[in-house]
Amino acid sequence: MCQYYAHAFTCKHLSFTFARFCQPASLIQKPCAKRQVWQTIGLDDACEECLTWFPDQYPCRRPRYQ
Repeated sequence: MCQYYAHAFTCKHLSFTFARFCQPASLIQKPCAKRQVWQTIGLDDACEECLTWFPDQYPCRRPRYQ
């Protein structure tokens, strides 16, 4: 199982970022189909989609481009 970082947003959505190949996948440099979460990183903001569609529900703490 290849390892991934999980990013947990305040809106309860998750995103995954590739971290490391497992032993069999490292030979061909292509991630396998199975994901193992290596570490979960909690974030203080909602995901971009929720900030776009529900701006009143998730006020943005950081300045955004207008």
